[in-house]
This record gives sequence, structure tokens and C-alpha cells, in this order.
Amino acid sequence: MPSLTGTAPSSDVPLDHVAGATAPRRVLAGTALGDAMLLWQLGKLRRRRPKAPESVPHPVELSLQQTARMDSLRLIEAAMRQLRAVTIAQFKPKPSVVCVRTGSYGFEVLLDQPVEVPEGWQAASGGYVLELRREVTLEQLDAAGQGPSLCPALVPVGDTAEGPLLLNLEEIGCLAVSGPADASASLLASVVEMLGSSPLAGSVRIITVGVSAPSGPGWERIHATSFDSPRLEHLLTAAHSPAYAGSDATLDVLVVGPGNDILFQRAGQIASSPGSRLVLVGATSSPGTRWPWRIQMDELHRAVVHPIAVNITATRAMTPELSYLLSEAAEGPQAAPRL
Repeated sequence: MPSLTGTAPSSDVPLDHVAGATAPRRVLAGTALGDAMLLWQLGKLRRRRPKAPESVPHPVELSLQQTARMDSLRLIEAAMRQLRAVTIAQFKPKPSVVCVRTGSYGFEVLLDQPVEVPEGWQAASGGYVLELRREVTLEQLDAAGQGPSLCPALVPVGDTAEGPLLLNLEEIGCLAVSGPADASASLLASVVEMLGSSPLAGSVRIITVGVSAPSGPGWERIHATSFDSPRLEHLLTAAHSPAYAGSDATLDVLVVGPGNDILFQRAGQIASSPGSRLVLVGATSSPGTRWPWRIQMDELHRAVVHPIAVNITATRAMTPELSYLLSEAAEGPQAAPRL
């Protein structure tokens, strides 16, 4: 994949800006960045319970520590807080971030439309891309931005050859996923897991229909429902009302699994309405051109993200072993899963 800016990679890019881009690894949650989010979640779950005696770490936890790119996660979190602090926190226009990539080309932010270049950043591609300036350090980002994230619904969807790609679901509004049912379901489960564990997503509520998702202590953002539930009907109706669209309410992300095309079509119209606080991510058997933002997958989890035409290896649901480790951290020892 070429640079979002059209430039060549540089050996001068600081290591802080080159995160998670190089050799492929065996990961437990689809991507090394996903592993980092779930390692962060593991620590959060353990802090909620009484302190237990020190013990030898579980082999799955050791694997997670080896594959998780915590440097990627820290950089993304700090950069998105800083970007908010130097724009809307100073009553400047909000950057319309559609995706982020950090890797061989540095830290790149693709915008829907240009904005005045914020402090610490530089513009490329006619102002449609913001690049984090090479001299900016993680410590400077932390010092500048201590508030909420600019993009709470920023979620990794896969890896490019140069680094992880994250989509800002809030700006996109509706993301259609097409391809084999198993591959699509795995990607959608990963989206739920990442949003449910992301340190950026404090103001996000995830509602799932037909998607495998974690539940219980530590996963309070995630709410499973059915396609015919009154609760879902209320969500769709409220999201379409002008009062809801103009409020500062929690951002609702509806994730719809395969086999729910009618629901996807209806929710897609609502999510695409101007000012809607409903975001839709879901599987559809006929993506067409109606939904500009879509991921087309094959059975090997190779995918293309449209309309930016980026090739990725799509993220996947976490492994059963990792799911068990997180459940044990939240609820105490359980029977081991059957593999």
C-alpha cells in the first residue's frame, strides 16, 4: 500500500512514529494493535478485583505480552487526545478524521476535508492528510492533551504492509462488510472486542445483533440484543429523531452480524442521516455502491477497504484461549474451555 500522502518511507521517521508495521507475528486478537487493546483490558479487569498473590503468568498472557504493540496503542491514544486539545478544545473546527495509520510512513491521519493545520502536525496531499511532525515526542503529546479522545470510535480493521489501519466509525457513519459469512462474522466480532476494550472509547456504547461478543464484568459497553427486540426499535427510532441527533449523548455503535440484511438496510439509512448519533457496522450480502465505506473480504481474511482502495489483512475475533484468560481475570478461575 502506498503512503496516504504519496511520499516514500523515510529512515528519518522516529521510532515512536513507526509502530506495529514490520514483520508479521502470530497474534491472538487479529492484529498486534488488537493484542495491545486486549492486554490493556486484561490489566483493567485485574485492577477491579482484590489483589491476588503473585503467580507465574499464564502462557497465553506471556504470548500476548510478546505480540501486543503497546507502543502503537500509546501513540494513537496520545495523538488523538492531543489533536482534540489543539482543535475543538480551542474552539477551532473539528478535524473530520476518517482513518489513521501508524507505521513505515509515520503517523498519518486521513481527513474528509482539510482544516487549518493544528499545532504539532503538518499537512500533505492538499490538506487531506495530517502527519504528526517527526520531532514531536510521546511526552509532548501527553502534556498537550489530557482530555477525551478526538475519535472514541477509532477501531483497527486490519494490517497493511506498512502498519495497522484504523477507521473512525463516528465519521464514516455506516461501514458495510461483505464476503464469506465466517470471515465477516470474525471481523465484526473483532470490532466489538476492540471497541469494548479500547482506552479511547469511553463514550461509546456497543449494541450487537447476531455477533459473538464478550459479556460480564469489564465489558459494560457491550449490549447484546435481537433483531425484533423493543430495545433495538427504540434505539433506531431515537437515533432518527432531531432531538437525539443534536444532543451530546453517548455514541451508539450498532454491530449487525450476517443474515440480517433487512435490519442492515434500515439501520444504514438512519446512520447515514446528517447529524445521527447512531453508527452502523454490519454484514450485508449486497454492498453495492450505496454504502461508500465498505470492506470486501475473502475466505483468507484478505480484504479491500473502499473507497480508499487499501488492501489489508482483516482483523479476527480473539482466540478461545484469550477469551478464557479475560473471563478468568474478570470473574475468577473457571473450567478451561474445550478447544
